[in-house]
Amino acid sequence: MKQPQKPTKPTGKHPQPAKKSSSISMAWINRTLLTLFILFALIETLGLRRTFLWKVQDLDLFVFNRQFFLETMEAPGGLTRYLASFFTQFFYIPWLGTLIYLGFMLLIVWLSSRAFQLKGYLNPFTHIPALAILLMLTQLGYEVHLLKLQGYPFIPLIGLTALLLAFWGYRKVSQPNKQLHYLGTWTLLGFPLFGTYALAGTILMLLFTLRQLVSNGKKSYWLSMVGGLLVAVIIPLLYYRFVFYLPCLSRFYLSLLPDFMAKETLVLWLPYVLLAGFLLAATLSFPLDKKAWRQNQPPLPTIKVQRLAPGIFWLATLLTVHFIGYRDNAFDTELAMQAASEKEDWQEVLSLSRQVETEPTRLMVMHTNLALFKLGLAGDQQFKYPAGNSPQQTRGGVLPIQMVGPLFYYQYGHLNYAYRWSMEEMVEYGMSNHTLKYAVLTSSLNGESALAKKYNDVLKRTIFHRKWAEERDGIIKDPGRAMHNPVLLNILRLNAFNDVLDGDHSLLETFLLNHAAHSRGGNPELIELSILANLQLKQPARFWPRFFVYASTQPRIPVHYQEAALLFNLQQPQPGIENLTFDPLVLKRFQQFVERTKTYNNQPRERVKALMAQEFKGTYWYYYFFTDLQLRQPVSNQPHIKL
Repeated sequence: MKQPQKPTKPTGKHPQPAKKSSSISMAWINRTLLTLFILFALIETLGLRRTFLWKVQDLDLFVFNRQFFLETMEAPGGLTRYLASFFTQFFYIPWLGTLIYLGFMLLIVWLSSRAFQLKGYLNPFTHIPALAILLMLTQLGYEVHLLKLQGYPFIPLIGLTALLLAFWGYRKVSQPNKQLHYLGTWTLLGFPLFGTYALAGTILMLLFTLRQLVSNGKKSYWLSMVGGLLVAVIIPLLYYRFVFYLPCLSRFYLSLLPDFMAKETLVLWLPYVLLAGFLLAATLSFPLDKKAWRQNQPPLPTIKVQRLAPGIFWLATLLTVHFIGYRDNAFDTELAMQAASEKEDWQEVLSLSRQVETEPTRLMVMHTNLALFKLGLAGDQQFKYPAGNSPQQTRGGVLPIQMVGPLFYYQYGHLNYAYRWSMEEMVEYGMSNHTLKYAVLTSSLNGESALAKKYNDVLKRTIFHRKWAEERDGIIKDPGRAMHNPVLLNILRLNAFNDVLDGDHSLLETFLLNHAAHSRGGNPELIELSILANLQLKQPARFWPRFFVYASTQPRIPVHYQEAALLFNLQQPQPGIENLTFDPLVLKRFQQFVERTKTYNNQPRERVKALMAQEFKGTYWYYYFFTDLQLRQPVSNQPHIKL
């Protein structure tokens, strides 16, 4: 006879289906967070900084030849710099470079989960290092012009990828003597290839060994600890003494890190601190091995708030990256204008200028005035565009001449100054696509074909600038062809003066305006440039002789020149002006302006300015009385500002 079965007592454990359901829901949460991470990265790069990404590659250089590779390998971390420059060039096509950049970020997310055993509810932590690296790029603004680290966007991506792979492998080594061999091999081979990131990996391995020592109490781990410390110190010193021969030992250990030493740029170290903090916390806090995990998943904390901590930290990091990242509409517009000016798309420059709703910076005004001059519209439209003085929001003291010096000097015919600043940039920050192009342009137009060919041959070994260099070959081989190219002929006509380096004090706009304002005679282009400069500087005495030459040689007098002549003649009558024919509409508006001036004579200046703007904004009269031109002036007894 069968005995009746006793009822089973509840064990208090969750049934298996509940566990499976919890695992599935956690997987969906992690996939959702990963999708949001990808969208966030695309918005922060391609969505908000497309032109900035183009500029990053413009200030970088990668060349397919043996010499470039050997020069890159002459300092610790050479392979990282070489690969980083290779990938940076793809930002020439912003969406392509962004996809490669995103691919590396996703690789780091995956490696972080493997190297630190971050699964389940801890998985959001794996996004932290990738977000920190994203901030290294997005936090840059004007300071991108001060970088001396080639391949800057991809260096932390490649360096951290190597670090995580090495650390993941080290965790699989359990015997102390093998750990020591692993440490020595990694440091010996990794330091010349990955620089500081190799040393950082060595430090993490030592900390992991220290944690094993504390946890297991095995004295045999002291071998790995002491030996690893000696390896981390001695191997770089041997490289410093016998291989690389770099002058500064401190920078030797910190190779592949930027040089943000100015007080204003210290905030740019924040993402590096965030990354270092994560690596240290992950090494010292998360489980030592898979035995600490239940079915390869971390056990959920009993306190529900602790389960939310990784997600909260993920969201906080995401918001930090977004709000600390550098965003300035003026900077974005300046870069867009520069990109259009580089292509000599002057209509696009004016279109960008018309879209500006706030007070423009001086660099915006310079781009606008250059475009108007190149299109032959300056005499009729220059003062219809606002001449603002909004300061640039730069943290590192970046000067306009460092950003666009070669561009403006070249376009205004100062070929020697354009070449000089291209060379200064190359000496201080290394060769770049930007500086090489202006070295080619100025050398070829100056008749220095051999020098131009030298620079052009470098660009011919690039991927995206090869076509530009091949197009320049014809003029380099036959300089006379420039006389049949309208664009180049315009540059040469603007160069019809004694082009000597007499000191610009690093003040781009001030020098260009004063040089043009004081020039005498020359072809019609130079005379018109001088008239425009004197109008901006409000100099009637220098305006008159150039104006009369222009009026006697040109079939039509532009509107702004007529406006200036009427105003200056009212202030101090000039003989001969009665022989000139003025536009009746200009004469009528001038009479109205004079009447309004008398009417508003006793009112406050700001009130008069507002009233006059309603009728006369866009005229030279309004500019003359109500616009203050704030130009940088050289400081006496101060040496030349060196980049």
